[in-house]
Amino acid sequence: MDSDNPLVAVDVHTHLGRHGTHVHAPLAEHEIRAWGKVSWDVTEQQHGGASASARSSVVLAFDAEPVGVVVPNEYVAEAVRGNERLIGFASVNPNRPDAVDRLETAVRDLGLRGLKLGPTYQHFHPHDRACLDLLEAADHLRIPVIWHQGTTFTSAAVAEYARPLQLDLPARTFPNLRMWIAHFGHPWMAECVSVVRRHEHFYVDPSAMDTRPWQLAQALASAAEYRVLDRVLFGSDYPFSTVERTVAGLREAAAMCRRLGIAEVTDADIDAICQRDALDLLGLRPPQTSQST
Repeated sequence: MDSDNPLVAVDVHTHLGRHGTHVHAPLAEHEIRAWGKVSWDVTEQQHGGASASARSSVVLAFDAEPVGVVVPNEYVAEAVRGNERLIGFASVNPNRPDAVDRLETAVRDLGLRGLKLGPTYQHFHPHDRACLDLLEAADHLRIPVIWHQGTTFTSAAVAEYARPLQLDLPARTFPNLRMWIAHFGHPWMAECVSVVRRHEHFYVDPSAMDTRPWQLAQALASAAEYRVLDRVLFGSDYPFSTVERTVAGLREAAAMCRRLGIAEVTDADIDAICQRDALDLLGLRPPQTSQST
């Protein structure tokens, strides 16, 4: 892929991390059981090649020690340093007693520009006081938040913390905080979209949903019915998928919607998702480039 002519404007969901260094059991073992291999094993060089398909890419740390994954904030900060195309996001488990301090350090000292949360992996409920305190800090720091709010393959996760509806309270509590739900909140896609439509600064991404064409078609149909297709940001979930596979999956799912008569999701709708300026929507564009010339 020619980095001067990328397929998408912004990929809001990519990962770094090596199996055995950042990704351990139980999640790694459960990934093998579910998929036959550990996909979460990607070098900075591999990520750099894949991310050339997007003009800008968000790179996520992940503080999910309860399931065996710790991709440190410092590691991500170093990986994105000096590369204007990559935007590093911190991750902090709200259960840590110094969670707010960790987030402030990640933003102010390491230069990370957002927060990744995954209640089902980090073993907290989105309504917990510790979570709300961390969101208050994110709101004060004026950084966006990405949520993994949906199911997962590992039995080490806490399934009852995964429902998208649980994010309605955080969204009501912090109405100006820009947030989005990854993976369309699958398998609760309609529930996810119903939450997104209620809140002005709430979005969703379709990351890794190309592996589930029927669910992705239902997700796009729900977004069309609820009139929030303009809230769908492009996300691949690399290395679990790629920009190319995600674009193809979105087009296939839109065609399925039309073929089955469940929604009129057009090629133009998919083009809009691929070219959406998520940096502006999420407040991630540097101030000096926020206005067109």
